[in-house]
Amino acid sequence: MKILVIAGEASADIHAAHLIHNLKKKCSLEVIGIGGENLEREGLRSLFPIHEMAVVGLTEALKKIPQTLSLFKKIIFEIKKEKPDLILLLDLPDFNLRLAKRIKDALDIPIVYYISPQVWAWRSNRVFQMDKILDLLMVILPFEKDWYQEKKLQSLKIEYVGHPVISEIPDLPYSPLPNKIAILPGSRESEWDRLLEPLLQSAIELRKIEPRFHFVIPLAENLYNSNFVSNLISKDGPHSTIWKQLADSIEVVKKPAHEVLRDSKLAWVASGTATLEAAIVGIPMVVVYKVSPMTAFLFKRFINYQGAISMVNLIHCGLGSKEKLVPELLQDQVTPANVIRESNKLLQLDQWALLQERLAKTRDILSGPMDPVENAAITLLNFMKDRGSSA
Repeated sequence: MKILVIAGEASADIHAAHLIHNLKKKCSLEVIGIGGENLEREGLRSLFPIHEMAVVGLTEALKKIPQTLSLFKKIIFEIKKEKPDLILLLDLPDFNLRLAKRIKDALDIPIVYYISPQVWAWRSNRVFQMDKILDLLMVILPFEKDWYQEKKLQSLKIEYVGHPVISEIPDLPYSPLPNKIAILPGSRESEWDRLLEPLLQSAIELRKIEPRFHFVIPLAENLYNSNFVSNLISKDGPHSTIWKQLADSIEVVKKPAHEVLRDSKLAWVASGTATLEAAIVGIPMVVVYKVSPMTAFLFKRFINYQGAISMVNLIHCGLGSKEKLVPELLQDQVTPANVIRESNKLLQLDQWALLQERLAKTRDILSGPMDPVENAAITLLNFMKDRGSSA
C-alpha cells in the first residue's frame, strides 16, 4: 500500500511516524509526502521540505498565501504522478482541509484525517465541509466522537482511537527535583517569538524572590536546525541581556520534553500538545499562549467560545467549561507578574499535591482497551479493507 502523508508540524511528524511504524508491522508500505525527521526514519520519501509549513493563526497564514497555493499545485501534481492508495493528513487544518478539497475535486483517492481539527472550539461550520471532502476522521479526545455524531453528518466516518501521546510517553515514575522548572515555549518559531522573552523575564523575576530555581528548556526536534530559534537563544542574539542575567541558572537541551518534565517541579507550557504531555507526566503547570493581535481580535469578534483552551483543561474539565484545572494566561496576560503569581500558588505544598494527584489520572482518562497507535493502525487498515483495497 502506498500512503501520501502530510505532517507539517513537529507533533504531527511524531504521531505520523508512530502510526507508520505500526502499520509497517501489518502490511507492505511505501510512504511519500511531507514530514520531518521522525517520518524520514520510518522511510518517508520526502516530496517537499517541512520547515515552511508550520503557521499559527489567521494573519500568519495570510502572509503565506502565494507559497501555499504553489504548494497545493505541486502536491496535486505529485499525487497524480505517484497514484497513492490513501491520503493521510495530520494537523494544519487551514492548509490540509483546503488541500483535501482540491484532491477530492480532482481525484478519487480516500482521504483520512488523523487527529481532528478543533472545530468543536471554533469555526465549527468547517465540519460540514469535512463531511464532503474527508472519508475517515480518527479522533483522539474522548468527547470528540459524540460531538461529531450530534452534527448528523452524511458520509464522514468517525472513529475514536485514543490519544497517541499515551503510546509515545513511557509510563515511568514522576520524580521532581524541588528547584527545577521546565519552560516549553512551543514547537513553532512564531510561538518562540512571542513567548520566549516573557518567560525568560519571568525566570529572572522569580529568581529575585527564590534564587534556588534552575530552568530547563527542551528544544523541539523540528527546531534543532532553526536559524530563527538559534538566534533567539544565542548569547549574542536579541535576548542577550536576559541570557546573561540568567547565566548558569538556565539551559537549553536537545531531548524529549517528557524527559525534562519528569524531574521538574513546575512547568510553564505553551498551549498545545505539550500541555497534555505535561499532564500525562503529572507535573503541575501554568499554560501560556499568544497569537498576533489581529488573530486575537478576529477570534474575539467572530468566535463564540468562552471556555478553557488548553488540552489538559478540556480533558479534565470538559468542552466549554469555564472551570480550569491549571491556570491559563493568554495574550496580554502573559507577563512575569502573572506567571510568578500563578506559579507561587501552584508551588504551595497543599495546592501542588492536590493538582499533581488529579493530573496523575490523565493517562487513565485517555487510555482505552487498546494502545491508541495500534488502534489507529487497525482502524485505518479496516477502513481500507472495507473499501476493497489490498494492503
